[in-house]
Amino acid sequence: MDSGVRAMVEAVGEARRQLRENALPKARESGREKVPAAEEAALLGALAELVEAVVELADAASDRMTTLDSGTVYLKAGRRLRDQAGYLRDDERGVRARVAPAGP
Repeated sequence: MDSGVRAMVEAVGEARRQLRENALPKARESGREKVPAAEEAALLGALAELVEAVVELADAASDRMTTLDSGTVYLKAGRRLRDQAGYLRDDERGVRARVAPAGP
């Protein structure tokens, strides 16, 4: 495997491992206190940032593909993921608006 491709695959694997080992156990813990309303949007924002980073990787990888078909697949994946990141950002804004303190 090309060293550049290996580095990309390993970085994605490390991110997946970190999520599974650190974030998921915290999310799954039963009996934990509810998330304060003011913090409810934070995870949506973090998820959007993660997906946005994956979009950047897919876009950059599309330029490195040897065949046009593979490059197109990466571009399509990037577009689909970009849409998902946008939905997460919309949801984040919606949650922030719902939990924002009422004005005077």
